[in-house]
Amino acid sequence: MISSVFNTFKKFAIIRSIAFISLGIATLLNPFGVFNLLVYIIAGYNFVLGIISLVEALRIKTQGPNLKLIGAVCYLGFALFIFLFANTLVSMLAVFIGIIVLVSGIYKISQAINLKSYVNVPWIPILIYGIILVIVGLVICFKPFETKLIFYNFIGFLLLFSGVSELITYFRLRKFDL
Repeated sequence: MISSVFNTFKKFAIIRSIAFISLGIATLLNPFGVFNLLVYIIAGYNFVLGIISLVEALRIKTQGPNLKLIGAVCYLGFALFIFLFANTLVSMLAVFIGIIVLVSGIYKISQAINLKSYVNVPWIPILIYGIILVIVGLVICFKPFETKLIFYNFIGFLLLFSGVSELITYFRLRKFDL
């Protein structure tokens, strides 16, 4: 059972790595274009689901509330919402990530202050790391539009790294029958 899962995983490793590398390079070269494409894909997907649900809802004759019709309206409304407010949603995501980084930095600073009382514990690197996290968190929170490009480039680099490591792992493990 487990070996079949690993074999399936191994079988699609090259496709995954090519997809990750391609998407990573595309994101690094044109991050806003990739973002716009993804927004259109997500909005289009919800729009198609909404139309399918709407057609099914109109075919069904029910007494009482038609759940397919409610689902269709929700899908279509969600597609419109994503399409209209994509930049705002991404900026809100950046602020949310900034708050998480800020809180994590404050926690690291308090952890370093607590570790200061121990003799052989290196607390200064933790303090410096916490201060860096607080600064990065504040920058992300107060300049979400400016940090969006950095965030996209980081995602592109992460995808590229994942694709390359997936490819390396595939070629190292292809001889083994897991």
